[in-house]
Amino acid sequence: MRFKKFLVLVALVLISGTVFKVAAQSDDKITQAVMKVYNDYLAKNPNDYNTLFMRANQLFFNGDYQGAMNDVDRTIQLAPAKETELLFDAYMLRSKLHELSRNYDAALADVDKASTIDPNSLAWVDMKGKLAYAKGDFTTAETQFKTILQRVPRNFDAMYSLGCIEADRGNAEDAMNWVNQAVGLFPAEPQVYMNRAHVQEMLGKYRDAADTYLIAMSSTDDNGAAISQLFNLADNHYDDVIASLRSATDDNPRVGIFYRVCSAIALKYNHYGQALRDLKAITDNNLLEYSTIYNDEAKCLYQLGDYDQAYNYANKAIASDATNPDGYVLRSLIERRQGKGNNFTTAINTLDQALVLNPDHVPALMEKARMLIEQKKYKEALPILDKAATAEPENPEVLMLRGWLNKTHLKNASAATADFQKVLSLSDDDVTSLRGFALHELNRDTEAAAWAEDKIHESPATGGEAYYYAAALQAAMGNKAQALKYLESCLANGFGGLYDIKVNDAPYVNLASLRSEPTFNMLINQSQFNFQER
Repeated sequence: MRFKKFLVLVALVLISGTVFKVAAQSDDKITQAVMKVYNDYLAKNPNDYNTLFMRANQLFFNGDYQGAMNDVDRTIQLAPAKETELLFDAYMLRSKLHELSRNYDAALADVDKASTIDPNSLAWVDMKGKLAYAKGDFTTAETQFKTILQRVPRNFDAMYSLGCIEADRGNAEDAMNWVNQAVGLFPAEPQVYMNRAHVQEMLGKYRDAADTYLIAMSSTDDNGAAISQLFNLADNHYDDVIASLRSATDDNPRVGIFYRVCSAIALKYNHYGQALRDLKAITDNNLLEYSTIYNDEAKCLYQLGDYDQAYNYANKAIASDATNPDGYVLRSLIERRQGKGNNFTTAINTLDQALVLNPDHVPALMEKARMLIEQKKYKEALPILDKAATAEPENPEVLMLRGWLNKTHLKNASAATADFQKVLSLSDDDVTSLRGFALHELNRDTEAAAWAEDKIHESPATGGEAYYYAAALQAAMGNKAQALKYLESCLANGFGGLYDIKVNDAPYVNLASLRSEPTFNMLINQSQFNFQER
């Protein structure tokens, strides 16, 4: 499970073999600089309505909707009536802000004001249709979008909106006619396929939607949107997405990208056997070649217990990109388990190679600390975890392991409590927040159990990840019967990490205490299909 967090990033950023540089920090600096210019100018010229409106748009782009609302309100108050173009845009922006807060009546009032300024603009017609649709007033919405088509017969956005209306009405044939008409008019435009796929999802045609997303994905103008939607669709309709991708590989056996997408989705949902089949198709037939494919193949083989084969592919990944510390981290995990196991010297030497490349690489620091803990070198592990916590002070995995080490082996209760409390202060987006485990360590088991249940209801059942964490938490709390029930659900939902279930005993998340239970082996034996290449 420890490399799980990287899978979605690999899928979306490295899916085609091209590495896109993440420029978030640079973008933040540019945004800050732009905002400083606006702020400094308006501090001296507070009634400059043009600059206020420009700042409102920037705040809207930044996601500061209240700030944008404040500025657009001031713009409307200050701008003279002769500034018709500015006022039209200001009312439209305020309408959008009201829409985001679901204040549809206020949004419609602003649209009406915009319409009096420029009766001929289709922008307010479109917005009025969208607001009516949001309120469930399909008749008014339909009128607005048909008005647009009367003036611009090839407007595919209006066709899409009409398709959504008919889908909501339950008129599947009419809904599909609208979006298919748009596809016929603009067969090279990826957005029309995205629109059709969304309408197909609304109609419950999930396999068809997946097929349509694959068509959109084939466009050079798609910018990854279709792949993202395929991942989202797989959350609740995994089998339909995989069936669509497998059909694509059957029809296009030399197109490596379809195998790659299929393997990436399977990896996200812990279906290592399924992923391995597609990764092997890529490497055996030389369809694509880059380090992440070899790395993922090594991960699958590692999870399925074939350490020697995993080692071979880990070496291929490193040979392909010797500058990536993650490749060395994975190889160290494999080396640790090869042969009779306990190959700590070899494995730590490999981790040290990763740390030469990046001394602050948290995955390498974490694995080195775990291996030292396994050898009962507790005092040596602590400064390594301290370094990891300095590099990533809000990493719950680091905090939980350091807290557990201080509590269990170094008898530093206050330091342990501080780490567990800090975990509780972090965001709790998914099971990897480890919030329930921190609650358990703070003797708040009732809350911990409730957290696990909440995450099960919030997370996609596909892949069984939330059940896995719930089982590990209940095992840590000593509730073996409940842990085994969660494990049963985990396996029933396709969890395919044989290593995580049968072998992994590294702190903090594991099932080690369940493995002596007769029910445990029975569940594994019943779930062999999960761990097969297919």
